[in-house]
Amino acid sequence: MFSLKLRLISTTFHNCQRQLSYVERARLLEKIKTDDTFCSSQLESAKFLLYNKGQPLLKKGSGPGDHQASWVDFEKTLKLNPDVKTKSVALSVDDAGVARFATMLGSEADPVDVEISNSSKFTDLRVGLFLVNSEVAHTLSKGWSLLMWDRKNKFCSNCGKPLVRSISGAGSKCSECTSVFYPATSPVGIVSIGDPSTDKLLLIRQPRYPKGMFSCIAGFLDVGETLEDCVKREVAEEVGMEVESVKYKCSQHWPFPAGSLMIGCHAVATPGQLPDPCKVELEDARWFNREQVREAVDRIDNNPRLRVGRNNNPDEIFVAPRGAVAYNLVTDWLENK
Repeated sequence: MFSLKLRLISTTFHNCQRQLSYVERARLLEKIKTDDTFCSSQLESAKFLLYNKGQPLLKKGSGPGDHQASWVDFEKTLKLNPDVKTKSVALSVDDAGVARFATMLGSEADPVDVEISNSSKFTDLRVGLFLVNSEVAHTLSKGWSLLMWDRKNKFCSNCGKPLVRSISGAGSKCSECTSVFYPATSPVGIVSIGDPSTDKLLLIRQPRYPKGMFSCIAGFLDVGETLEDCVKREVAEEVGMEVESVKYKCSQHWPFPAGSLMIGCHAVATPGQLPDPCKVELEDARWFNREQVREAVDRIDNNPRLRVGRNNNPDEIFVAPRGAVAYNLVTDWLENK
């Protein structure tokens, strides 16, 4: 009965104006991900997000945060990537019930022609994530992570035989044994550290950051750790300090290095501690007062491209831009004394 209902939804939504509910869209996407026959039937009416060497096709908006994914229909996509039916990955279902996929630009296609014909531009993913809203950022991140998982996972880790992927790209099974594989996401704890006794916030700087940028401590969860364990350990390792409490704030998927879930937390430091930065991982770690943090936030708000700047003034401190978990953590600390 449930399967029949989904078929009815998928065949009638194109002829009606009603928007699908979240539950209907979620169930339709699940059907696309798990039923190869059903997924194949949705491809020709689907919309596609193209990636060229890791760069998604974006349509320029009126300002930072207003850029949008540029969706291409099946006919055009087939000309740009002849393997679209077997090398695309399912992303979502829109309010009208139209399936959305991500796929690579074919080797014979001209990226410049694609940009011109779609009034869009292939944009560096690390930049693009901060030019869109959170919903679009999630789509860009998911698309690239799934495409990379598909590219890198071709053989069974148990017997070495080739894998057969689902049409949707949501999983693969071994052609020989019974092993099944799904895309994995690595959890990362990222934390803002405050000291209520001094009303200061601890921020760190890694050598790979552009000049002037400071951010929050972050690290992958070790096997067997809770989120709280991870945060406490990373703080101890990176700045030689202890924290007394850890509270969850927000989360965000991040496509680098291969698909991570950034789990944002606030932590309270044991009073009176000074950071002792790990020389291997950090270039600097400092306490900043509320005025200094506000200046750093204002600076990145006024010029988001500082995040990719090469000639920044190292004395003009800024934080990660709007759209990053670190930005949310820092601004939340500012707003909540």
